[in-house]
Amino acid sequence: MSGLVVQTRPTIGYAFEQLTVTNSVQVLTPAKYKDSNTSGGASSAFLTNDGNPIRWTYDGTTPSATVGHLLPDGGILVLNGQNQMASFKCYRESADSEISITYERE
Repeated sequence: MSGLVVQTRPTIGYAFEQLTVTNSVQVLTPAKYKDSNTSGGASSAFLTNDGNPIRWTYDGTTPSATVGHLLPDGGILVLNGQNQMASFKCYRESADSEISITYERE
């Protein structure tokens, strides 16, 4: 990809998952970010969206095709802290998409 900038993150990735974002609300897998083998789990989650735009929230609001923050195809989102990870919800805007998540610790 021309013009793609990759930044080095100061944290260590220790777990990964991919989720298909459909017309049902999707959430992150608690066993991934609350991993007891890593001294309390994740401090952040690095997400990328591949496919189609999605909508997301982390304040208790339920996202829909028209409600929530827009994360476009190719978009990047960083969630800081397990409260944001636990509250994160996403929903497809018009067609299914894939999000890739790397859970990070310090």
